Amino acid sequence: MIRSFIFLFFFISHFAYSQNIIGVYSSVEPKCRLNLKIAHDNGFIFSIGKIKKYKGTVKISKEDTVTYLDFNDGIAAMYSNDTISIQNSGNSMNQYTHFKECDEMYIHLVKKSYFESLYSLLSYEKKLSGFIVSSTFSDIENMISEVPIQKDNIDQYNNLAYYLAQTKNGNQFAITILNEIIKKCPHRTVAYLNLADSYWIAGEKVKASINYQEYLSLMKSQKKDLKKVPKYVGERIE
Repeated sequence: MIRSFIFLFFFISHFAYSQNIIGVYSSVEPKCRLNLKIAHDNGFIFSIGKIKKYKGTVKISKEDTVTYLDFNDGIAAMYSNDTISIQNSGNSMNQYTHFKECDEMYIHLVKKSYFESLYSLLSYEKKLSGFIVSSTFSDIENMISEVPIQKDNIDQYNNLAYYLAQTKNGNQFAITILNEIIKKCPHRTVAYLNLADSYWIAGEKVKASINYQEYLSLMKSQKKDLKKVPKYVGERIE
């Protein structure tokens, strides 16, 4: 019944939609602080601010051109154009409320940018070493084009590169991002260290050595505390 009502209320015909539901979503309703994270294994977490409300595995089904999502505890939704629409409460004939913190009958959760989604997913993941990133080089290039590296996000990009380097298959993505960071900010010391580490992981020892040397040179020229230089740096410089 809920599914049919959602379909009738939010029916969208012949629109293009993305099958990739993985990402981070936020409510567009101003008084609702509901967030949703969907991981690569379809695991999900609903949260209000920092408080986790529901978690589990979302089931996906499709009827004609409409994609439906079935969460735990009777929470059904429709997915289209990177937006998840949920009927949050019923009526006098069928009374229920999924999220009492959101005083809305309908909640619309919109996917954040690829950069925000990937950053949130990886920063949340506790076991990065076993995490498989479902990205391509085109995804990373498009991400950088969509959200250019600049002063207000360069720290996040650096962190994202670090997270990617720790995953099972994201080290080359990290190298791509770190090289872009250095193009934008050639005196960013930590970027050279992270890039050198990524090249070392990739087995590209010569490139790693060059970047370790640049890192060490910048540490000295910028008069930074050399005691903070990792011991392995000297061992890896040829």
